[in-house]
Amino acid sequence: MGRRRQVSDREISVAAREVFLDRGPKAPVAMVAKKLGVSTATLFQRTGSKQQLMLMAFQPEGTAVTELDRGVQPGVPVHEQLGHVLIEINEYLGAVISASITLRAACIESNLPEPTPSQLRARLASWLTQAASIGLLTVIDSTTTADILIGAIESRHIHSYMQQRHLTSQQHREYIHAMLDVVFPGR
Repeated sequence: MGRRRQVSDREISVAAREVFLDRGPKAPVAMVAKKLGVSTATLFQRTGSKQQLMLMAFQPEGTAVTELDRGVQPGVPVHEQLGHVLIEINEYLGAVISASITLRAACIESNLPEPTPSQLRARLASWLTQAASIGLLTVIDSTTTADILIGAIESRHIHSYMQQRHLTSQQHREYIHAMLDVVFPGR
């Protein structure tokens, strides 16, 4: 009798996330097990249920908003900083949105991880207010500007998910820079 293949929780999460995002919440657990090279029984021993497997798969791997937490950095071009902030927010929201849509489609209720999109909006509004207060950026209403920026990012993720179209990191970066040119022309 062969020895069971050992897989880490991270490997399980990554494989399950890939299967459920590709095939939807009705994908059988056997597909995840096959991808991992383990039996379905072994996978259930580790996770308990399909619902637990899905929750495990869609747990965020950390809060990647370090650029936002730094605040406005003197000596660094503000548009460059804002680009980095929005790229991090984009990556984070992409994971949160795809997870939320997939879990809801499976009728699994789960609280949004922190920071929630509304918390990100408030933090971005504060960042914009700070940049405006030291004369680095012209912002008429930081709350509305944060809504516009984050709302555009969210809608782009929702549309690409619904159309089953994968956007590359480069496409996201190009979109964010184009969006900044529209919201803050003449930089």
